[in-house]
Amino acid sequence: MTPPTVEQRNPYKGLPPRPWIRLRLKEKDGTVHEFELLADTGNPFAIVISHAAMANLKLKAALDVETNFGPLQGAWVRLQMPELGLDSEVIGYASDAVASSTQTSSPDFQGLAGLPLLRLLEYGGDVDWFWLQQAKKP
Repeated sequence: MTPPTVEQRNPYKGLPPRPWIRLRLKEKDGTVHEFELLADTGNPFAIVISHAAMANLKLKAALDVETNFGPLQGAWVRLQMPELGLDSEVIGYASDAVASSTQTSSPDFQGLAGLPLLRLLEYGGDVDWFWLQQAKKP
């Protein structure tokens, strides 16, 4: 028998309505923080959050990058979402400019989740919802 699929399903939020995900990141001491991130398939970075949030989550440094939003400070962070098959380190970035720009759509947004993160999962949407689920193994 196939186990039921665990899915995160979120209604579009903000003006204009935007897709978003709830993501958990883990500090070195085990503390877990939850973020509402705007889902942006055009973003080439796994996650972008504020410098203040990144200060607690940075496991080790990664290369910084220069963008049209200014510099993004790179850091390795730990994803902690075992229900979706995510419990690993990824490179994330800190940018107050990017984090604050997401809040023009909704004050709840705390940054961006980009294509490298979304490709770790199956994702999609319809007229009302954006969803994520664990990627199926071939």
